[in-house]
Amino acid sequence: MKFFKYVFFLIVLLFVVGSLYIATVSVNNQETINFETPINAKLFESKIKDFSTFHNWFSIGEDEAVNPRLSNSEDFENSTLSWQNSKFESINLQNKSKVSDSLVQQLTLKTWLSLSEIDLTWKFETLEKNSNLILHLESDASFWQKAEYVFTGISHLDIAKTSIENSLNSLESSILKEISVYDMTAVGKVETGGFYLLHATSAARLNFNKILEKSEPIFKSIEDFMEEQKFEIYKGRLILFENLYENTDNLIFSPGIGSQDNIAIPNTYEILSKSISQGVYFKTTLTGDYINMEEFIEYSNTIIANRSLKINTRLKPFLEFEINSNSTVNPSKWITHYYIPIIE
Repeated sequence: MKFFKYVFFLIVLLFVVGSLYIATVSVNNQETINFETPINAKLFESKIKDFSTFHNWFSIGEDEAVNPRLSNSEDFENSTLSWQNSKFESINLQNKSKVSDSLVQQLTLKTWLSLSEIDLTWKFETLEKNSNLILHLESDASFWQKAEYVFTGISHLDIAKTSIENSLNSLESSILKEISVYDMTAVGKVETGGFYLLHATSAARLNFNKILEKSEPIFKSIEDFMEEQKFEIYKGRLILFENLYENTDNLIFSPGIGSQDNIAIPNTYEILSKSISQGVYFKTTLTGDYINMEEFIEYSNTIIANRSLKINTRLKPFLEFEINSNSTVNPSKWITHYYIPIIE
């Protein structure tokens, strides 16, 4: 009988000592991920807050999700994605709030022994050259989480951090593949022009990336002016090529916004106005990123040559950015038209 008492006492002692040891175990409760990418951060944000695409790129641990379930998808602050795998009996990811350029989510991980709630605070920064995604993870480890950490040597927070880092790499690859898709089509002869262009004029080497870079702030300033003055935008963003047919490496171009009316512009604004002459143009369309712009211009010129069309040098060619970054951050959905003046 005494033997059993000693055994029982030993078990209790081991339990007490073990509990005291587990209680003193230090488990990191905060982690930060800094992810740099050449992709616009807003495109990452749109994917991260939309759980419908998570099965393509997100995973916790090395196993694929089993029976993923999306609930309350129409209610952002309560939308939840739930699944399980061989490591966790239950995994839940819920959107909590969205403020400015920050997104707050909560990740819940449940095993046979413990349950953890990890707060995820995302910050999306779009910079001139690259974008930064900053994720702050925070979780207070319970007694049973510490016990599991003692047995396995890895915490739920560590698993979450490693899994999200790997998932972000997968998401970047997925987005790059998505935005690399583009299409060029020849629309044909159209009659257009007969409107006005509010613009500024600049110059650059025959480099379309540089031309677009210089045009962006001009677009924004003229759009702000027209909004401030309550002028109606007719054709949206345009770039008129002033001397494209003069065989010069230094291209003069006029980025601006189309208007049906000849607007009187106060002298305090560094904005000019000119008419775009009406005539017959050959129209081509690019659907996709501007990195394909040079190929698009070459494609358009080849179409003109192959169809033996004659360019009307008295008129000027122009680009029209029908759908651009104002409408969507996804470059694969941008639509750009090129109008080359021709002689009938």
